[in-house]
Amino acid sequence: MKVDKKKIVALMVGLAVILGTGCAPTLVSISTPEIQAVENSYYSAQFEPLAEGKNYFDGFRLKVMNKTHKDLEIDWNKTRYIYNGRDIGVFVFKGIKPENIKNSTIPPDTVPAGQSFTKDISPLKLVAREPLTGKGAKAGKITSGPIPTGESGIFLFIKQNGNTIKEKITVKITEKEVQQ
Repeated sequence: MKVDKKKIVALMVGLAVILGTGCAPTLVSISTPEIQAVENSYYSAQFEPLAEGKNYFDGFRLKVMNKTHKDLEIDWNKTRYIYNGRDIGVFVFKGIKPENIKNSTIPPDTVPAGQSFTKDISPLKLVAREPLTGKGAKAGKITSGPIPTGESGIFLFIKQNGNTIKEKITVKITEKEVQQ
């Protein structure tokens, strides 16, 4: 039986590449703190980056607990995504209409007196649409892109009886190498 040295070398190189990439580190996003909380006399709020099975954050979960005896309204037209101290634009979420974003007529969400409200939100500037020419469920689907490293947050505008209560809530996003 004749052995072809070129095939053996190619096999060995291929095996080394496969084994080498299997041990390569992967970058994973980390949030400090994992959930940022604030509180005032009107409400308590939590701001949490979301990864949902990914190695990176692609949105946030906002939780608001109304501490008063009157309804609160979240003004989504004035509530802003803050990145490294700069206003980057509005947040979007499931069910929002493109014309409301364009015309700054996003309806407010009400947080009833003494109750909690939770919504998953993404910065508009990081949203992308899958190509319409694709096939299947992903064709034209809107998805949120990765939240960049740095300080990310929300400048939350909440109204009650004509008063506006503003709160800035931020987390620091970093990346960490992990072995897979």
